[in-house]
Amino acid sequence: MTAQRPRADEPPLAEHELTALWLTGRVPAEALPWPLLRAGRAGRGPGPDVREATFLRNGVPVVGDVEVHLRASDLARHGHLEDLAYAQVILHLVWQDDRPAPARGTPASLPLGATAPTVAVGPLLGLRPARVRALLARGPSGRPPCHEFARGGVDDLQRAVRREGQRRLAERAWQAGALAVAHGWAEAWSRLLDRALAKSAGRHAEGPAARAGLAEAITTALLVRQTTVARALTALAVDRPRLVEALRADGRLGLARAGEVAWNAALPLLIALATAYADADLAQRTARLAASWPAPRPYGRTEALEAALVAGGDAPRAALRSGGGALWQQGLLHLQDLWCSRGGCGVCPLSAPVSLELTPPTAARALAISAN
Repeated sequence: MTAQRPRADEPPLAEHELTALWLTGRVPAEALPWPLLRAGRAGRGPGPDVREATFLRNGVPVVGDVEVHLRASDLARHGHLEDLAYAQVILHLVWQDDRPAPARGTPASLPLGATAPTVAVGPLLGLRPARVRALLARGPSGRPPCHEFARGGVDDLQRAVRREGQRRLAERAWQAGALAVAHGWAEAWSRLLDRALAKSAGRHAEGPAARAGLAEAITTALLVRQTTVARALTALAVDRPRLVEALRADGRLGLARAGEVAWNAALPLLIALATAYADADLAQRTARLAASWPAPRPYGRTEALEAALVAGGDAPRAALRSGGGALWQQGLLHLQDLWCSRGGCGVCPLSAPVSLELTPPTAARALAISAN
């Protein structure tokens, strides 16, 4: 089957539309070199177009990136052959393989000597760009296994994801305690604060010297009424607004960033302190803080997972975010890091199991019929 030529008044296919074809599950399974377990998530910023796609290769889940181009020759033309960001590409998806023989149909070369199969879907689908757009308008062809979990009810879903958020916070608290054992509480705070400031800086990150000055100002503000940072934080662990305001250092940090610093540095250290000194009162106060902490801005890298979990559009998603708070967002991050990015689709705590003996359907014929 050959791809239909676009009409004179028909806009040509765009690369982002081919990426959407992949992400919505509309690329025929028979075109792929291995069974696909998870399409992955859209890449943001420089780097491959799709991250963390999961294939079943020789019975083992393998995770990698998918790079998308309209023409196979664009991989070299765009300078990706020398860019290490593309060293983890596992599949090169193209609309047409325009390379001359004998290169046509062969794997694409990648940095560090790696290669990836090149899959040309244009000839297989045989569709004009307008037909592809009509196919995309129908939305995803299916849902990942975790989507089924949401059918158990919003409360169960929210509780399960928040539980994963508690596990992520517990890991942070363990790390804070390990730092305190090795270096003391003051140095543990200094290191946690530096990491939190670096990760929360966004696009306008300070240099090391400026960040050190900001950390010193925050610590100095904490020590106005207390002799140690540990005592200062313990006294502030009464309600979130007081704690966040204390970390703003007289307005040098915005509320949102101060909230991130409080969650990523102050809260783990407080939990570690409560554990180290068997302080039940402090443990209860920090538990209440974590449980009621409001949700931060949504994370781009959990967008695909959240969309898979939430059915019914934006309203349920907004309700889960607001009701689930920071533990909901942290739970998504924990699932993403521990399962989604490691080939865990189908076996994570929120997934209905998937069969590892997959038979590729005759998707090309079905797609061509449905799009006409």
